[in-house]
Amino acid sequence: MLIHHAEAIAKAVTEDDREQWRGNLRARLIELLEREELLSLSVALAMVTSAQIYQILWDELRDAAERPDSGRHAVVFAVPVVLVVGSKNKVTLPERIADVDGLNAIFRQHGVFAPGAEVFLSGKLLHADSVVGISSAQIYRYTRQLVDAARGLPLELPAAAITAKDEGVFLRYLLGVAIREDGAEPPVKLGGSVGAWGVPLMKFLGEELKVDGVTLFPIPRVPMPLMQAIVAANQARLEVALQVFASTQIRKLRDQGEEPVAIMSAHDNGELHFTVSAAGNEKDWGGFVWPLAAQDVVGQIETTFRILMLECQVGDVRIVPQLQPEAQNGVPLFFTADDWPVQHTLQ
Repeated sequence: MLIHHAEAIAKAVTEDDREQWRGNLRARLIELLEREELLSLSVALAMVTSAQIYQILWDELRDAAERPDSGRHAVVFAVPVVLVVGSKNKVTLPERIADVDGLNAIFRQHGVFAPGAEVFLSGKLLHADSVVGISSAQIYRYTRQLVDAARGLPLELPAAAITAKDEGVFLRYLLGVAIREDGAEPPVKLGGSVGAWGVPLMKFLGEELKVDGVTLFPIPRVPMPLMQAIVAANQARLEVALQVFASTQIRKLRDQGEEPVAIMSAHDNGELHFTVSAAGNEKDWGGFVWPLAAQDVVGQIETTFRILMLECQVGDVRIVPQLQPEAQNGVPLFFTADDWPVQHTLQ
């Protein structure tokens, strides 16, 4: 039934028909969320026939869970933070922001939190597993039942410290609750792009999480509704990790007087493989794996990769045109510069 409604939305000829089907789907989703029938939702998302239908169903599920029809309600949101950490020794970063008032003040000073609005952002750094574990049915219930922001979600979500050695890219979430009064303006600006608050927040997080001997580069993303944040933040982490991998490998090859060749390939286990190598050098190549999620768009990731290589002044960029197997002779398959001639050269 859910898939049928989503397909009807996609095929609707008129806007009136589309809105009618959308209303039918929303009503059905609300019934399932109220009864916490998560299995039905999971099965529907797993059985959709195309990326378009998946996106329609996911967007309508988000809307049903996060947006009540009317009345005073809570807005559950998150600020994803990607952290690039470098250290010669094994280190552990703090698991929370000690100065929570200072954290919230930055968002208020820059207008992300509306003046006088009831909004509170927790200082706990939450692991992705903890955040993903918050179900759409729970979000539906919290949105409609929470009466104040200061106490946050009624969940025991443990803060997750980052332990690292050498170089790594990590993802953590800062979880927030805002109360929106009936008919009032939004209490928190969600989505869009990072504004003037970005640099002050980066500096603030850098100071709060500072550890001797550690190079730390925190990259905060914009506040987003929780379900959207889960999807967008994982993409952001992989983008940053790809940047760190590529820049390190390109620098290594150029220090050896070699010109890097960048290659991207798609594999039948749902992964994209990236390599940076040099012609005639079978040893000093590096590989990166991007596990595809349901809402990833391969074309967009390719564009991101091409732009990154352009910024790194890599002129030889090759895209493998056919879907490839996961492995060859039992070894994960990565293509390097000597495997075949140039496929697509970035101009």
